[in-house]
Amino acid sequence: MFSQELTHRPLQFLWDEYTWAGSVFYGMDGETDDEKDVNFASFGMGAAINCMLPLVNVEDYGTHDELYFTDNIGLDNAGVSSQSPGVGAFTPFHNRTFEAMRDIPAGQELFVSYGETYFASRPKYYMVPLSEDYDVADSIIQKFQNLTQRLPHVSSTFVDDLWQITRDPDIWQSRPFYALPSNYTKATNSLNNGGTAMLHYNESIRSLDWLEENGECADNIYAHVSTIPHAGRGAFARRFIGKGEVVSPAPLIHLPNRNVMKMYDGMVAKDPDEGSEDVLLRDTTKEYHEQLLLNYCFGHRDSTLLLCPYGLLSSLINHSHEAPNTKIVWSQKRSLISHPEWMNQTVDEWGEKASTGLSFDFVALRDIKETEEILIDYGVEWENAWKQHVREFRIEREHYIPAFELNSIADLRVYTVNEYDYVSDGVLVFCRRVHILMAGIDIEEADDWEGYRSDPYPRLGIYPCRVLERNHDDSYTVELTPQADTSSPSEEDGEERGVSYVLFDVPRDIFYFRDEPMERDHHQSWAFRHDMRIPDEMFPDIWRNLQKEEEDKDDAATENDSDVSNDVESETEL
Repeated sequence: MFSQELTHRPLQFLWDEYTWAGSVFYGMDGETDDEKDVNFASFGMGAAINCMLPLVNVEDYGTHDELYFTDNIGLDNAGVSSQSPGVGAFTPFHNRTFEAMRDIPAGQELFVSYGETYFASRPKYYMVPLSEDYDVADSIIQKFQNLTQRLPHVSSTFVDDLWQITRDPDIWQSRPFYALPSNYTKATNSLNNGGTAMLHYNESIRSLDWLEENGECADNIYAHVSTIPHAGRGAFARRFIGKGEVVSPAPLIHLPNRNVMKMYDGMVAKDPDEGSEDVLLRDTTKEYHEQLLLNYCFGHRDSTLLLCPYGLLSSLINHSHEAPNTKIVWSQKRSLISHPEWMNQTVDEWGEKASTGLSFDFVALRDIKETEEILIDYGVEWENAWKQHVREFRIEREHYIPAFELNSIADLRVYTVNEYDYVSDGVLVFCRRVHILMAGIDIEEADDWEGYRSDPYPRLGIYPCRVLERNHDDSYTVELTPQADTSSPSEEDGEERGVSYVLFDVPRDIFYFRDEPMERDHHQSWAFRHDMRIPDEMFPDIWRNLQKEEEDKDDAATENDSDVSNDVESETEL
């Protein structure tokens, strides 16, 4: 996850091209007050798949509503307790799965829909046709064909020249004209083969020989709970992998300045653009943490550069300083490293480029057995930082269990208000609408329903409540607790809003828990943060801009010392 509001964002932030709006995924109601503030870095299929709107052939597995909300996302801490030093250091979101929308021939590229807004909202994609533009393009071809058929005695050369003028996007600056084929022969053929929308279908299919030569196998690993304590999920070998073989390819997203990962407290101030309206702004004097995304990126102590792999499941590869079985190397496939010249350029020269160009390979250091966990060495600096974190770790919330895990525990013994205050640890308690109605309580019109009536696409009807008693048969007595009503008389008038109803002998299933915004483990300032480290022998000297800054400071200090020394000598001579 990447929170946008309280983070320093540069003009060019390459992850913006690869993230997904958090609002379309299950579980976002417990992240921030506004789901629009969160983007998801969805590694693997979620980042590597391109979009060509007419050729989209995969989509998120599961059911979607009209807003493309999908519940096909795992949300749990992989068995790691919220009292573990490792909790909050990895994402609880996992298992995003895609399914084929139709038969996909062997060798065809996979395409997923980014949504038309992705292209319409980005000026640099003004030339990308949207769905309706292909229909317009087909109409243009048909009208052009009708025109030329009415022209007497025209040569094919004349028709081709006229076509080039007709389709020239530099003249028309319109999306439909970018959908038109490059020559008239292709244009007329397209009408008989599904229209301009299917123009690139054949080009999207590669031969298996081409893929063998230019591609890498991406299904050597699978996800499972890690064997490493506190680590969460890990990556495991799906089959035997021989020494020196590629375990997993890892294309890289580059961030030229690691400060983009810093998060700051907010402050209320006047909007610098509007002048009069109070807005929440970053207080850059109060850094409080770093983005969770940092833990999934590689860096170097002498550089501001971060390189973030987005290969299929490679982000799950865990650390072992003593017994790694895999290492990272620069990919040797030209098709995966499109900009090898960056190796000989400073970070300032290429760091702001708006496309990826580098790639790692995870390579086996020895033979790896099927089902064996894949482990690399994150580096001695990471190792020392982790050990220090474990030594200094103190349990901040003794009884805390995140709401998304409470909801999954079928035999959960829910605490009463006298035993434990869920709200004090950032967990809200609700009662489900279906059970309230089954109890004969008719509060259909109440303002305090959430996810029902007020939501045009209702997913869940819940009402705030609290537990008064737990009975011997594990049934409960609950109190429905309306939220504050700003339209009702104030407390000063002596008319506080009271309890609506008490329900007796309700089952455990009535309860629905929800995390308050910014209360989950990965939001806490004590959660471990550290980038993995690129070995010295791999890291080009020309990228070591922090080292150069220190050298420049040392040179400046030496020069100042020399000036002072010369001044002293001159005074002595005088």
